[in-house]
Amino acid sequence: MEWTREQEIIALYLYCMIPFNKVNNSNSKIAEMAELIGRPNSNSLKAKIGNFGKFDTNLEASGLGHTSHLDEEIWNEFNGNWQELEIQALKLIKEFQKKNLKEQPQIPYIPIGEERETVIKQRKNQYLFRNMVLSAYNNSCCITRITRPELIEACHIVDWKTDTQNRLNPCNGLAMNVLFHRAYDKLLIGISPDFKVEISNRMYDELRGEEKEKTYSFFNPYDNIEITLPKKFKPNIVFIEKQYEKFKNAN
Repeated sequence: MEWTREQEIIALYLYCMIPFNKVNNSNSKIAEMAELIGRPNSNSLKAKIGNFGKFDTNLEASGLGHTSHLDEEIWNEFNGNWQELEIQALKLIKEFQKKNLKEQPQIPYIPIGEERETVIKQRKNQYLFRNMVLSAYNNSCCITRITRPELIEACHIVDWKTDTQNRLNPCNGLAMNVLFHRAYDKLLIGISPDFKVEISNRMYDELRGEEKEKTYSFFNPYDNIEITLPKKFKPNIVFIEKQYEKFKNAN
């Protein structure tokens, strides 16, 4: 059964949304989506998701399947154009849902409905960016290695307000816990071009006594450690250098 362009776009969307080590036979989301788009079983969709990994130069994986000309065509079309991927994939999923007579179980990765469509059009939310970054880092903070999903956020390396072209670029993202994300945005923490953490002295400047001691003992162990790099969508060194220069100028 030949793959269609529509099915492949959705498969690439799932590649972006699901941590690569969770693309397996036990993943219920893959099984649900395979049924929705009319694939004979979840194995074919799992294999197709794996195929896209062959084109991802940052992915450290082996044993991936054979790719097709259409796989490469879809990858080249949307690689770096993630906003358009999101828009097209969500529209296609909604079309498949309309064609399917059975009531489909809700798939957490795929928000639907009129409210979501409005959000897409207004581009007010970073749904795809967040999930691409978090899936790349396997829902783990790149600094502390905390893996509590509800505490992990997708942090833009270069501020999304000043770089509109890379708002949805997962290579402009780092996964950080809430506290370190805030500190990074405030230039109290920097990431050097060799991917090491730097804690600014400004973190402690206005603190005294026990308050300063506690803050120092909490943050200092992370000073000069190397961040964990993701298996896919590795942070772009140009973005890292740009933000690091901003960090140094503030300190």
